Formats: sequence, C-alpha cells, structure tokens
Amino acid sequence: MIRQNLIEKITETDFRLRGKEPGRLENFSDAIFALAITLLLISTSPPTNFEQVKRFAYELLPFLLCIALIMLVWQEHFQFYLRYGLRNSRILVLNTLFLALVLFYVYPLKFLLKILILYPAGYLFGDQALLNDLGKMIRAQDMGQLMIIYGFGATLVFLILMQMYRYALSKADELELSELEKFDTKISIRTNFLLALVPMVSVVFSFIFINSWLAGPIAGFIYFLYTPVMILHANSATKKRNALLETLKNNEIEN
Repeated sequence: MIRQNLIEKITETDFRLRGKEPGRLENFSDAIFALAITLLLISTSPPTNFEQVKRFAYELLPFLLCIALIMLVWQEHFQFYLRYGLRNSRILVLNTLFLALVLFYVYPLKFLLKILILYPAGYLFGDQALLNDLGKMIRAQDMGQLMIIYGFGATLVFLILMQMYRYALSKADELELSELEKFDTKISIRTNFLLALVPMVSVVFSFIFINSWLAGPIAGFIYFLYTPVMILHANSATKKRNALLETLKNNEIEN
C-alpha cells in the first residue's frame, strides 16, 4: 500500500518510472530498513513495574521520531530506484555503504533523541528519577562528541544519496532522461546536499565548542536551519521548474 501510494505520487511529477518493478536489491534494502526499525523496538526493555511503565511511555515520542526520520530516508532511497531502476556495481557499492550507515546509526539516533526529548519532559513533569537516569547516560560536556557522531552519520547518509543521484544524471543519455527529468534529478542532488550541509555545520560547531556544555545546545540549534533552508530551496525549485515547463510547452507549440 505504501509503495503503491508513493508510485502514484511520483507519477504525478511527470517522471518516467524505470524501476517500477522492484528487484532483489530494492527488496534487500527494504528488509534492512525494516531491521533498523526492529532494532529500535527491541532496544527498549519491557517494563516490569509502574515506574518503568512511565519511562516506557516517555520513550514513545523519541521512538516515533526515529521511525519518522528513518522513513523519510527510506522514501528518498525508494524514489531513486523507482525513477532510475539502476542496479549496476557502482550503485551496489553506494547502496551497501548507505545501508551500513543506516543500521549503524540507529542506536546513536535513538540515544540522541532520548536526551533531547526526555530532558525537557523530565523538567516539565518534575520527574527527578528520570532526570537522574539521564544524567548518568551522558555528561553535559560530552554532548559535543555525541553531536559529532550523529552529525557525521547524517552527513554521510545524504552525501551518498547525493552521489547516487549524480551518477544517475551522468547516465542521462543511457536512461533517456528528458529535460524535465534532468532538472528534477539536479534538484534531488541539491536537496540531498542541503540535507547533508546542515549536520555538517553542526559538526563544525561541535568541534569549536568541544568539551563545553555549550556544544550540545549550539550544535542542536543548527538543525533548526533545516526549516528555512528547505523552504527557500523548495520555493526556488518550484519557480524554476514551472519556468522550464512553460518553456518546454512553448517549444512544443512552436514545433
């Protein structure tokens, strides 16, 4: 159902789908994403008393956010194979690196989101036991190192996706990409570059304030740049795409 809905959505963008029938590589990739979500769930110990039930409830939001982020990455990965249907050795290597990073960073992602979400929840509900446990998980001066670990992972994931799209663009003649499809591919390259740029900047600030309690708040605040950056990028891409469509339409009329 999810696959079919995404196929219909992507079809509406005038992109010819060359990988509509999934191959073994896509099926294997989907299994890895499913395993990543499973690892998130089994990493949480089942509650044995009411105090642990409350803690389990606290962890629901970090768990859901982890799944949401993984699904966003999966959608971008799914779109690539649906659009281009590439399954050669170059893509196999890039895809393997990509999946290895996704699996490796499941636990750092969950750990980071627990810290970022449960600390405010502990203060909001006055749960001192929760705050004490979180204090044992990581020291304030170590947050910079955590942000570096996470930031490197996020940067590499999106840079690999960007490289996959760049490779697809280099095969434009072989894939018989139209002018509009080439434009959409270039937009996907820029999108993934911007998605990689924000965590890259966060890593830089983490290094600047390493071993300081300021590293966590500053490096974390950098991720709020995603909203204005991606909105500006989307608006610019939409305007350029509409202009290209108008040009192509006029050329078709003239011919």
